[in-house]
Amino acid sequence: TRRQKVGLVHAEIGLEPQYFLGAYNQYVQYSFERLSEEHPADGDAFKGRAQSLLKAVLFDIGLTLDAYFAHSTRNLRQALDMYWRANAELRRFAQLTSHDLKTPLATVANLCDEALDEFGEQMPAAARELVAAAKDRTFRMSRMIDELLASAVVLRDEGAEATVSVQEAWDEAVGSLLARLSEREIEIAVEGRLPRVRGKKVLLREVFSNLLSNAVKFIDRRPGRVVLRSHLQEGTCELVIADNGPGVPTEEVDDVFLPFRRLSMHKDRPGSGLGLYFARNLVMEQGGRIWLTSDPPHGSEVHIELRLAEPAKSA
Repeated sequence: TRRQKVGLVHAEIGLEPQYFLGAYNQYVQYSFERLSEEHPADGDAFKGRAQSLLKAVLFDIGLTLDAYFAHSTRNLRQALDMYWRANAELRRFAQLTSHDLKTPLATVANLCDEALDEFGEQMPAAARELVAAAKDRTFRMSRMIDELLASAVVLRDEGAEATVSVQEAWDEAVGSLLARLSEREIEIAVEGRLPRVRGKKVLLREVFSNLLSNAVKFIDRRPGRVVLRSHLQEGTCELVIADNGPGVPTEEVDDVFLPFRRLSMHKDRPGSGLGLYFARNLVMEQGGRIWLTSDPPHGSEVHIELRLAEPAKSA
């Protein structure tokens, strides 16, 4: 019909519903004014014609909106299909190219070793340091490629959304890093009972692993300490991971979730600057949000907000 075509055209040119609904509103107001002038004393006649007018207008609006939203929904589905296809291609690309990227790095590292073995005694100390630094940079780049690939694999294997025990995801992350945490004398604690949330266990575990890896790298106190606690809100849960590390300078707090961004105080520490970036993306994949607060030099807190499982139970 004509109204369906109008709705389709509006959707194609991006004219949002409030604009043509505003036009309908003006039309109805004008029509009511005319009806009241034509039937100033005949209430029944005015009521009958007003009802007929409203039925026609509402039917008209319904057809227009139906066509508009049908077209918009179709476009949204197409956009989502393109998004998932692009992500699948990106993950395949990451897997296929990781070997090609790491092979020349391994060659450079081997050449550095050979140079030191064959000519190390003949090199000045400064030259040996430069070769050793070059080798260290190749290993750092190799680790960065591994992290990028690991992120692609995690997202590929994420599975369907489900009810997730925060305690189980936390325990698995701690277990995978137990030796390193023990070596660095970092104590792990949980305050209170942890809830169950809506999300994907493998992604939440990876978030916790990234945060605990940061603790291993950057907490310089002995003993170090990382504490997980939760605050229940209306329909959501805020997880707080607090540590007693050096904290984050106030001027750098907003940048910690950017890719390849490393704190000025940690430039000499190993790392790629991708851990918190991955954590943010993995939290967002589950419909949540993440942010950081800090009180240097007394430590930092990472806050993660996720949806509570229904019904909300502790686990």
